[in-house]
Amino acid sequence: MDSSPAQILKKIFGYDDFKPFQKQVIDAVLAGRDCLAVLPTGGGKSLCYQIPAILLPGITVVVSPLIALMRDQVTALVEAGVDAVFINSTLTVDDRREIEARVRQGKVKLVYAAPESLATDRLLSLLDGSEPSLIVVDEAHCVSEWGHDFRPEYRGLGYLRMRFPKAVWLAVTATATERVRDDIRKNLSLQSPEIFLGGFDRPNLRISVEAKQDARGRIVDFVEARAGQSGIIYCGSRKRTDDFAQTLRARGIAAAAYHAGLPAAQRNANQSAFVRDDILVMVATIAFGMGIDKPDVRFVIHADLPKSVENYYQEIGRAGRDGLPSDCLLLYSAGDMVMASRLFEDLPDEQRRDARKRLEAMRDYAESDQCRRRIILRHFGEPSASETCGACDNCLSGPRNMADLSVPALKFMSCVKRCGESFGAVHIVDVLQGEATEKVLRFAHQELSTFGIGGELTRAAWLTLARRLESTGHLLRDGAHNTLCLSDAAYVMFRERGAYMVPETLLAGPAPRPSRKAKSKSSSPRGSFGIAGSSEDEPAAELFHKLRELRKKIADESQVPPYVVFPDRTLKEMAVVKPESLGDLAKIYGVGDTKLQKYGELFLTLLRRNA
Repeated sequence: MDSSPAQILKKIFGYDDFKPFQKQVIDAVLAGRDCLAVLPTGGGKSLCYQIPAILLPGITVVVSPLIALMRDQVTALVEAGVDAVFINSTLTVDDRREIEARVRQGKVKLVYAAPESLATDRLLSLLDGSEPSLIVVDEAHCVSEWGHDFRPEYRGLGYLRMRFPKAVWLAVTATATERVRDDIRKNLSLQSPEIFLGGFDRPNLRISVEAKQDARGRIVDFVEARAGQSGIIYCGSRKRTDDFAQTLRARGIAAAAYHAGLPAAQRNANQSAFVRDDILVMVATIAFGMGIDKPDVRFVIHADLPKSVENYYQEIGRAGRDGLPSDCLLLYSAGDMVMASRLFEDLPDEQRRDARKRLEAMRDYAESDQCRRRIILRHFGEPSASETCGACDNCLSGPRNMADLSVPALKFMSCVKRCGESFGAVHIVDVLQGEATEKVLRFAHQELSTFGIGGELTRAAWLTLARRLESTGHLLRDGAHNTLCLSDAAYVMFRERGAYMVPETLLAGPAPRPSRKAKSKSSSPRGSFGIAGSSEDEPAAELFHKLRELRKKIADESQVPPYVVFPDRTLKEMAVVKPESLGDLAKIYGVGDTKLQKYGELFLTLLRRNA
């Protein structure tokens, strides 16, 4: 095809501009260089290989982890006029034969397949005759055993390098620490790859943490304030998933559950209903999400503590993939650590320590009074341009009431020293609170002067103070043995006896839930209509919802998800700009040539009726 990437971007996908790093990745792939692209969820990773696939000769093979993800991406490509197929176990014999014939005839540009399928002689023989130009590994963090979603079948993909030596390789993911990136390069045998780190910031996400008080009531309030909007609620157990879904349905909210305990047919039906907007809220365990390409999820709630910052980041990343404002709420209590830790009890020692470390980082995030966006960026090794983001609960909370905990802080550090700097925080708190545990008695720590002097704080508050002293650099922790020792800053504090100020809310846990009477700006029954540059007038909002109704009707008739017809952002721009002709409509975000021909007159008719 005699076109440039920019022309393909507009002509087929309907976008005027590339997102950050998209053009650089595309150019590198077209120049024949292996690449690893770490781009945020919603950062446009798919276009980084779909555009080269259209421009390169031969076919592009996309390794994808989930059948639902393959199906949705192929559906979207076909709707945009791109020849794409998936090959997996869901195909009938006749469908597979027809697809294989099209591949042999050179009529297909992209073939999506699971890693298991790429280990079969039948598919490999089919690809042998097509000589792939590009091999793409989607969700590439699955390659690494240090990633948060390791899949053993991914580690064997490197053999494709020997099978198809002329193919360029592109690995893409939204979450990869430096250690995981190194593992991806090694296991996929990427050859001097160009590395693109697009950043982890998602500025359209509004992030908050609240104390877990009446989680059921808070979740109902939160969802009802966003009536008509799609959302995901993550729970730590199957039972809570079923319970919360039932509670929402009892309140008239279209909700369903998703977890590994449900029959596969029911899981697939529930996921399909969510993608097609037949249900609005999915209540799920972490088994749900990777295969969801739905861009208009407006909120994500965590009813329980995620097991790592990586998991949390990926899960909240399923909100607002279209770039529009979306809300992320985490409900947290100190007891979440105990419940989550039980999941690691049967792991080998090294894996258990690593899992515990990840969980502790997540707990520290939940308890922190610092900018939450900044904490996430720092976790992934990305510097933050500002001390505050203006879009998380900590940055928006205003001045805090502070408490001087210098005396408890000195007591804690003194106890660490008197215990020989060889014990963890739990043991130190036992000594301070006068607990004659077996360990305390074995080391005769009941004889220490600090034994029983810590009655002014609760056990939970002492443990929180210990973590605070770590975060401010007064205590250092040995990662291998989980023991505490004093830093130079601790000795300075002993000498100078200065104030040690701590936000009062820190010792009481995260912020309490807001009053039921306090409604957010997005609590309109219609939900938020926000779009950059628009005046949020009621006529535009009403027109937007009429356009959504038309989109749903078209999608149901075509048996595709509504966002495949047009995403919300496109409909909102239509409602504001009100194009009057096909030429005007072609200028709207997300309107490519094929969709303009298929749907243009239908939407123009509605727009003219409401002019």
